[in-house]
Amino acid sequence: MSRIPVTQAPSLLPVLYPAASAPVGRGGNTYIYEAIHTARGAAVSTSTQEVHLYEHFGVQPVRTIKYHSDRVTQIRVREESLMSSSRDGQIAIWDLRQASSAPSLVFKSDDAILSFDLSADSSVLVGGTQLNSDYAAKIQFWDPRAAGEPVKVFEDSHSDDVTQIHCNPNAPKQFLSGSTDGLLCTFDLAQPDEDDALQFVANTGASVSQCGYFGPDAQFVYVQSDMETLQLWTTEATQLADFGDVRELGQGDVTIDYIVKCKYDPGSQRLYMIAGNNGGEVHLLHVGVESMEYIQKLALGNAGIVRGFDWDLSDGWAVAGCEGGKLAWWSKLEQMASSIVTPTSAGPRRPGPNSRRFTPY
Repeated sequence: MSRIPVTQAPSLLPVLYPAASAPVGRGGNTYIYEAIHTARGAAVSTSTQEVHLYEHFGVQPVRTIKYHSDRVTQIRVREESLMSSSRDGQIAIWDLRQASSAPSLVFKSDDAILSFDLSADSSVLVGGTQLNSDYAAKIQFWDPRAAGEPVKVFEDSHSDDVTQIHCNPNAPKQFLSGSTDGLLCTFDLAQPDEDDALQFVANTGASVSQCGYFGPDAQFVYVQSDMETLQLWTTEATQLADFGDVRELGQGDVTIDYIVKCKYDPGSQRLYMIAGNNGGEVHLLHVGVESMEYIQKLALGNAGIVRGFDWDLSDGWAVAGCEGGKLAWWSKLEQMASSIVTPTSAGPRRPGPNSRRFTPY
């Protein structure tokens, strides 16, 4: 595979300056698995099966939720609701307007739930499970209005862990799934059974670790693998780009050791890749169909591997969470850098404008 060209495009995003950082939970003894932005700040899941809620640039959580008895595998926020899935076989939903620590709804499975999403019209909750002892990897469906057991199950589309579920933001009946079996599947729930609902299957050739819709009509899909590869597809299983191992994209003083995630910005209609290295740096790149553009570097220091990253480009801030238990904030407001709050340092954990928008043709 020929080397993918990487050019410089620092003006694509506002410069982000350090704003605040702090250890989460027990600092170096607590892993952060995910960090997502909320209307009020951020939600962070940790290795202690807790979800911490922070205000913007906060260094102490304003609320901590602990419900699950096993690892929290994914968190999502929809308006005033916090949703979490776990290896304990549950998806829980909290109404953040209520002070109660108990979830308002709980949906149950006999298997560990690795991924989930709620349809755009909130009519169906979809979850993907771990391969069980009967060698079944399931996609399960619940009625969000009624807690309890699944109302429908797909068992034949994947042969290994269903690591990703994403509902189409523009089409409430459509969703995609990704699995460690290397398959990327798109479904239409307007069809009654699994065979008819399965619309397209793409064999990515690698274990899918993350994927998601992008494009103005959610007509494209990015796919990351456990081998740090990145591919772009259409929702009809046509491959648009294969960037191969993104660790080979590093040049000069830019070193890439892993992909954190990809993020699509509807405002600019651009797809971005967030990558990291073992030296505590986060790199932001714009992903085109034939090349990438390097934008800027965010330094975290000796904080361990970045597992969670999110941003709000309209307000100009970003948040990251690391394996070493460090939560870090950045802002486009340079003056905030002079008042950085860092209560203590969290040590690392050893691992257990001329740029075109994305146009595929």
